[in-house]
Amino acid sequence: MNKLPLVNLFAQYQAIKPDVDRAIEKVINSSAFVGGEEVRSFEEEFAAHCEVEHCVGVANGTDAIYLALRSLGIGK
Repeated sequence: MNKLPLVNLFAQYQAIKPDVDRAIEKVINSSAFVGGEEVRSFEEEFAAHCEVEHCVGVANGTDAIYLALRSLGIGK
């Protein structure tokens, strides 16, 4: 029986590899692993995409959920 992969991340990466590699190299060369120009640019572009005034990048999904709950006044 043949198995059909649900997601081929390798193929997706190969399609955009030059862009991804350039972006990673830029971050490494600037040592901007937290914050920096790339994060600011992402936040601005994602806010525009979502048609909102602001966007704040966070480290992971758990941080995002925590901040969303806090902003709504939801406690323990």
